[in-house]
Formats: sequence, structure tokens, C-alpha cells
Amino acid sequence: MTKSNIARQLAQVQPGTLHVGVDLALEKNVVVVINDKAQRLDRFSFPQDRGGYDYFLQRLAGLRQKHQAAQVVVTMEPSNYFWKLLAGELEEKEVPYRLVNAYTVKKHREGNQLDRSKDDRRDAGQIAELSRNGHYTETHLQKGAYEELRQYATLYDQLMQGLSREKHVLWGLVGQVFPELSREFKDLTGETCLSFLESFATAASLRQLKTDDFIAQVRTSFSGNKLCVSKLRRVYELAASSIGVTEGLQAIHLAIQVHLAELQAFQKQLNRVTTAMSDCLACLPEAPYLLSMRSLQTVSAAVFLAEVGDPRRYRAAAQWVKLAGIQPAPDTSGKKQHSKTPMSHHGRSRLRTMLYFTCLRLVQQDQHFAQLYAYYQRRSKDPLTKMQALGVLMNKLLHILWALIHNQTFYNPSFDQSI
Repeated sequence: MTKSNIARQLAQVQPGTLHVGVDLALEKNVVVVINDKAQRLDRFSFPQDRGGYDYFLQRLAGLRQKHQAAQVVVTMEPSNYFWKLLAGELEEKEVPYRLVNAYTVKKHREGNQLDRSKDDRRDAGQIAELSRNGHYTETHLQKGAYEELRQYATLYDQLMQGLSREKHVLWGLVGQVFPELSREFKDLTGETCLSFLESFATAASLRQLKTDDFIAQVRTSFSGNKLCVSKLRRVYELAASSIGVTEGLQAIHLAIQVHLAELQAFQKQLNRVTTAMSDCLACLPEAPYLLSMRSLQTVSAAVFLAEVGDPRRYRAAAQWVKLAGIQPAPDTSGKKQHSKTPMSHHGRSRLRTMLYFTCLRLVQQDQHFAQLYAYYQRRSKDPLTKMQALGVLMNKLLHILWALIHNQTFYNPSFDQSI
């Protein structure tokens, strides 16, 4: 956080404000209240339920009246889902709240206490002190379709991780019994490959059949449009000299079938979530402008709005750049300098990943992005590496999306040169 941001945030705090630090937990939350002179005025705890929240708000109201405070500001770490529960209550009661980074709390506590001791009371006091010094982040909960999209994006990400994990396990199992299979099938989710794995999967079992009998048995479990017979014939030839194991085949084949079922279940669930994301995206006014960029896929547009939220919350596209963590950040120590244009990577990783893969598509499908990508790498002064050039294009893409939304216009490949 820069000094200018801290100064701006401190200027917004009224004199006589009470700073309330809350250390959140599953069952009991600990509270420390200090004034603008760092004097501790109160310390208490309240349970994570309706009665506890009512007690917390009543006690804050009493403290504000007792000390004639101009304002009460509640500050907390974004711990798990706990902060959302308290934030929702505070927004309903129109009580201002802030968030502080858990890493910042830890380092400030260690700097103030050389014995490295830690307990909930110390953390709550440290949170209140960070609020008093302006080391916090202003935020608010997403509403409506934006919050729906955020939940969908989280679920989509979890399913994609599960899908990737199952594929990794499957390759490990198949590699034991038929390591040469990867020469013909690069993707285990193809219709022909799935039918083969359901029926055989092991090279040893193929060697016991004739070619036509093998293909006929695979065809019985095939439910796709067109069985790739030529690949199956080559697979049969590979099986003749395969180095796959010959012991424990029945158990390994069963494991393959189990993980295939898991893989297909993940894929089915992923399709449901993708459909729900698309429907939710269609309800938002920004959707037509974003999707006018043909290289921006529907899921990518949904992830973008899930991470950014309501675009009206922001003053400039530069805030999106910082949110994604793609702004240049110093990375030097003495004479060491890791990169001339280092990316901070301190923003939202899901948004950054979406921008990266979208730019990879853009340099292949959009003429202006392709020309810029080549120019940044070949310019005579300070040429960039491929990754650095992609970083610049990610920044540019955010500015284009900003223009599309705030100008309520559709994408025209020729106008991005002026942004």
C-alpha cells in the first residue's frame, strides 16, 4: 500500500473515530476497541450467532455514546467465510467496515512482539491498530447476479481442478498397463479412447484377441458419433510389444473404470455449471458488449465479471490492472534486478489466468493484437520477451473491456489502437 493511499484513507476518517478490531473464528469472535490515540477502551468477545451479533452491535452503540465518538469503524481479516457473515450484518446496519490482510497482521505482530507470541486478543488489537494507521482495504459484498457469478466461478474452478486431478490419476494407471497408449491418444476424454478404456485399458488383454474381435468389443460400449477404427488398429499393434505390467491387471482395470466414472461425473457437473454461468451472465447489462469480442469466450467473460463485480464500483481501468496483479512492481535488491518490467502477481489469480489465456487466443485470432504482440518483441528500443509482451496485452485488454462497458459500445478491432 502506497503512502498516498494511506494518506487518502486517513483523511476519510473523522476525528474521534473508534477503531474496532475483530479477530474472527468459528465459534467465538474477539473484539478490541481503541480510539484515535491508540488507547484501548474495551475488549470483549461474542459468539458466531444471532444473539452474538446483536450483543456486538449493542455494545458498539453503547461505546460510541459513552465516548461521544463521531464514528465507529469495524476492521477484520477476510477469514474463510466468517467475514462475509459479519460484513452482511454491518452493511444492513450501515456500519462501515474494512479488511486487513492476514499477512500484514502477522508481520506487524511479529515486529511489535519479538517473542512471536500469538493469541486472539493480540490479533484483534493489532487489527484495530492497523485500522487506525490506515493499513486497510475498503470493500463491500457483491450483490445480485454479480455474487451469483462469483459463486459459479468458484465452483467452476473447483470442478476444473477435480477434472485435472482425475486425468492425472488416470494417466498414472494407464501408464502402468499400457504406457504406449499416449502415442495414439493424447486426450483420455475422447469418445474412442473412453470406449477403449472401459472395455480393455491393458495391453495384455488385447494380445489375447484378434484385431476384429477387439474392435467389435470396443464398438459395443461406444456411444459417440464415429469410432476411430484406424487408431484402434494402431493401438492393437502397439499392444503386441507393450512393456506394460502383467500382474494386478484386474485391480488396475477396475481402478481405471472407477476414475473414468469420476471423470465423467466431473464433466457432467462442469457442463451444468457452465450453462448456469452463461444464463447468469446473460442477465447482466455488460454481457453484450463483452461478448462482442469473439475471442472472449462466454466462460471467460463470466469469470471476468465474477472477479471484478459491478463495474460501476471503479473509477478507472487502472484499478482493474491492480486487481489482477499485472501492474509493474519493483523487484530489486542492491545491484540485483530480476526483470525490467516485473509483474506484481499480488492480485486475483483467477482473473489473471483468464486474461492470460484470452490474450493467447487474441494473438492468434485478432489481427491488431497479433501485430502488437510481434511489435513489442521486435521493436528496436527495449524489446520485450514473449511473456512480457503478453503482460502488456493483458493490460491493454483490460482497458478495452473498460471502454466497451463504460462507453456501452461493441468491439471493433480497429479502435483498440487508440486505447
